[in-house]
Amino acid sequence: MSNSIPLTFAELEVGEHFIAFPSDGDDSGHGGYRRGQRLFRKISAEDRTGPSQLVENAEATGTGTRSHMPLGMRILKIIA
Repeated sequence: MSNSIPLTFAELEVGEHFIAFPSDGDDSGHGGYRRGQRLFRKISAEDRTGPSQLVENAEATGTGTRSHMPLGMRILKIIA
């Protein structure tokens, strides 16, 4: 039996939807399993435009808020 390997943000195609991979936490906004996760869409494959300039490469589907997601961030792909 083989072990499954989590998918990373870098492996998603632009346009695909995802949530952050759940992590243990305090269930009050800092991780946890008892609260909902925001649904995002990958909007760019870029990570940086320079040494200190991060790219907004994801967008929350409910609010349109753009964020930077590290390429190595573990995610769960959502298929509608």
